[in-house]
Amino acid sequence: MKNLLIPIFLVSQINSQFLDSASPIRFENLGRLSKVNSLFILSGSSQSISDQAQIEGAVLRFEGDASSLVTIQYIFSNGVLSKKLKAKTFAEPGSDRFLASVTNEPKENIKGISYSAESKTPITFLGGGLFITEKDPKDSELGFQKMMPKQSGVDKPKIITRAEWGARNPKYDYSNHPYFNKMTLHHSAGWAATTLEEGKAAVKSIQEFHQDGRGWSDIGYHFLVDMGGNIYQGRPETVLGAHVGGANTGNIGVCILGCYHPPETSISCYDEMTYSSEQSLIQLYAWISDTYGVEPKLLKGHRDYFGTTSCPGNNVWAKLPELRSEISLFIMYGFQPTRFALFQNYPNPFNSSTTLHYDLPEPTGVVISIYDVLGSEIIELVNEEQHYGYKKIVWNGKNAVGNKVAPGVYFYKAKLGDLIETKKMVLVK
Repeated sequence: MKNLLIPIFLVSQINSQFLDSASPIRFENLGRLSKVNSLFILSGSSQSISDQAQIEGAVLRFEGDASSLVTIQYIFSNGVLSKKLKAKTFAEPGSDRFLASVTNEPKENIKGISYSAESKTPITFLGGGLFITEKDPKDSELGFQKMMPKQSGVDKPKIITRAEWGARNPKYDYSNHPYFNKMTLHHSAGWAATTLEEGKAAVKSIQEFHQDGRGWSDIGYHFLVDMGGNIYQGRPETVLGAHVGGANTGNIGVCILGCYHPPETSISCYDEMTYSSEQSLIQLYAWISDTYGVEPKLLKGHRDYFGTTSCPGNNVWAKLPELRSEISLFIMYGFQPTRFALFQNYPNPFNSSTTLHYDLPEPTGVVISIYDVLGSEIIELVNEEQHYGYKKIVWNGKNAVGNKVAPGVYFYKAKLGDLIETKKMVLVK
């Protein structure tokens, strides 16, 4: 029997952004890769978990052949290993990554896991996590009546239906929301998709993992949005999702496909939110907000609940304040300008920066300047030809030479085509 040892590549601690459905754990290295006859064997273990966890299973992420045989063992508090549990594997469309999961609930707390993966080709370990115990209750357990949407003044955006993306039926009945008071944004930490066909494949793959790899009744999210701006129906938004453990009640969850957290070390995770995705999110959340009475200011990222995840990633999370503002404005004004218009800045009053919004129904010259109460120009923000559309520009409270101006009353004057208009704003400490 030939046993060829492959070099081990170490990192100090692997604790990557992982999945909404799993709580990441740390691994000391990328595992030990050896070759036995025609098989590559990769094995490794997690660091010891300080707070011994009662869990429902575990999941690992690899780069390589999704047909690999992966086994996982629990490490109990006394150091004894469980029997080897054969993992189910799930390929991530459009990549060479796959997940391997087990949903065997150990009868006692564990302090870690170990794994072994056999493959005909070299395989790389990317990260792993635990399925923390949480229930996905049924209507019979809660008894809430279905909440019906009200008549909305915001048009519902085009949604790719479950039938259109090939959804499987839920494993059991949903649980209805008793009320609506939360909206949450996630990223899928992978499963990037730019076209409709890629998006359908990604959403279907996520559902498969949530149902067969996580053990849930259905895909955990209510909506998903790809990089091309296509919106997909997950679970009906009137029922409880499985996207923020401990805060699913009253919470409508949307997931943007892709990986948006630059500190990620195990996979390429530098996606930036596309314009198409942003516009779809604004319109979708505006419709959700107006239809179900959840104010835009209540929109959170997954990380804002319990601090156990970096989801939806720094590149998306940083945009949440702007998204909340855009959602509010969309509810008031919509997307399609029919006239030249200058809107009140938001927020107002403000203490660091504020956004000026205006509509251009056709290409035109735009000049926007800030003035103090004496009529002296502080800074010229815009002086250029612009295409038609709904526009915005941020003023950071600084003058033309980059110095912060004093708190007080200021005016912004806009020349938009033939429209000349001035509005007041207040800068506070």
